[in-house]
Amino acid sequence: MKLHLVNDEKIINRTIDAFEEVFPGENLFVVTNRTSSFKWVRKETNVLSRTEFFARKDEFSFSEVYIHLLNKRKMDVLNKLDLQGAVVYWIVWGMDLYNKLLVPKGFRMIDPTTSYYKRKNRQNMLWRPFDRWKQQWNARKTIRFIKQKVDYIVTDTTENDYQYLMRYYPELQSKPWKDFFYYPLDIILGKELMNSEVCGNSIMIGNSASGTNNHEYVMRILSKLDIGSRRVIVPLSYSGKKGYVDHVLQSGRLLLGENFSPLLDFMPLDEYNRLQSDVSVALFGNWRQEAIGNIIVALYLGAKVFLSHVNPVYEWAQSHGLTVYELEKLSQKELDTPLDRETKLKNRQILLSLYTKERMYRLIKDLSV
Repeated sequence: MKLHLVNDEKIINRTIDAFEEVFPGENLFVVTNRTSSFKWVRKETNVLSRTEFFARKDEFSFSEVYIHLLNKRKMDVLNKLDLQGAVVYWIVWGMDLYNKLLVPKGFRMIDPTTSYYKRKNRQNMLWRPFDRWKQQWNARKTIRFIKQKVDYIVTDTTENDYQYLMRYYPELQSKPWKDFFYYPLDIILGKELMNSEVCGNSIMIGNSASGTNNHEYVMRILSKLDIGSRRVIVPLSYSGKKGYVDHVLQSGRLLLGENFSPLLDFMPLDEYNRLQSDVSVALFGNWRQEAIGNIIVALYLGAKVFLSHVNPVYEWAQSHGLTVYELEKLSQKELDTPLDRETKLKNRQILLSLYTKERMYRLIKDLSV
């Protein structure tokens, strides 16, 4: 049997369906969140809370373990199990790699000039040396776990995440890489939107209320240009702390005025995707791999996508021949000029060759050794 350690996240229902399609009846999903009730994950016979799993763990024998985002709770679960002979896969999500492992080694994710973080840094100045020591200690603990327990490192979409991990932790060179992705376009978009393309002129900033979207950084760049009456959509209904959301709302009204259009309520995926078809320019201020599903959908629909030049996703997109633009070089001309038909078609064809349901199923089969 295959054990999957997961978070209570929207994407997991699609993950359950995919692994069950390829390996029917062979999967057990354990939601490792602190509570036994789930907000997003469907409760099914092969989906257990952490408490339920430990009450029944002797009923199961596992040949493979998949860690979907590596964190302390999942490490604690595995450390309590006898997994002799089981193959362990760590599927990298982004936060587990960049926030928890690369930042303690000096990787920068946050624009230091953002007023929210400048204020927090002043307030927490006395604690910063301790926080940094704690980050480094936790990173060393995680690396020891990977060395001892993990057999394969699996990247989600952006293969260069593996290269970044090796660059910062060359001691993990013996851990082989495998490929995977969570975002098949034909499942995410459905038939209607698979045949659609951008038909509006809205601008979108980021994908969530996560601070690593660097919202103020992007809005400062955009505020220097003439955006006329164009709507600037800023999704803030997912992730993020209230204090940061309040900061983005205040900054957005100050920098973008009436054009600023925050999304504060959760939208179903099909409704959100239809909204994206109104977006002709998508601006992502992330300095780490993040929002990859949104980036792929925006490119597929024909939006002009701008990424920070320090974001590993910018490097990844260029390596696949996708046409993306550097956020820091955003100009009035680039903002006002939509992608030409040929470039839209090229981006779509590249993505269709990479992110289909059939290819995802093949990769799932290839994961299993």
